[in-house]
Amino acid sequence: MVDDTRSGELTLPEDEPWMSHGFISKIAAQVSLPYRRPKDNAREIVRRNGNLVVRFISGEDCLPYGKYPRLFELWACTMIKTNNPCFDPETNVLHLGTTFREFLRMIDVQVGGRQLKSIKPQLERLFACSYHISNNTENETNMRNFVVAEKSRIDWLRNEPQSHGLFENWVQLSQGYADMLRDHPVPVDLKVIARLRKPMAIDVYWWLTKRVYNLHQLGACPGAPPPSRSRSRSHGSSSTSSSAATQS
Repeated sequence: MVDDTRSGELTLPEDEPWMSHGFISKIAAQVSLPYRRPKDNAREIVRRNGNLVVRFISGEDCLPYGKYPRLFELWACTMIKTNNPCFDPETNVLHLGTTFREFLRMIDVQVGGRQLKSIKPQLERLFACSYHISNNTENETNMRNFVVAEKSRIDWLRNEPQSHGLFENWVQLSQGYADMLRDHPVPVDLKVIARLRKPMAIDVYWWLTKRVYNLHQLGACPGAPPPSRSRSRSHGSSSTSSSAATQS
């Protein structure tokens, strides 16, 4: 399936409270990182969705996997999209401090020693991961390659109030990764994300959200009932119509 995200920018509903919605990249809404640790610690994986092909290449012991890399990208994309001051667009530096922890708590991910043992290696794997993206057709070649982060400094043991050292922990995103997050992101409901525990469930929700937005733009709704005139036909005609609809 060719990426059919419309060119119009997506915006937050005006009547929704701050941070009731987040954003994910349109790439993440179409292809995904592994759900669990790859067999044999594979360092490369290819995901396809129609013409879109994304090759993830590890820069660490294995590829990033599970929910934490997904949640970090959700948070980073939201900070960039909403022009949050923790992201500096001039340098692509994303200031962490306690802000990422607060975000995890907001979506009901409690951060303690056990969770940090999982979060730390997963984010290190994500920062070192390279994306090789192509969306080629018979007439055009479209491709871009980048690593997620160029530099990072994170004190994982710091647990001070946000007012103390808000801008001490940081990661400098690559220009390519920051551009990917900026490129027409898809809005998602953080209340829904908070209830999704498995990475596959998160991916399915993101994919469905993107499809619903596209269908809304097209004015189409799959599964809608047939026009009323079709229901007024005889029982035999209705059965034939239903059978044809099932086969279509």
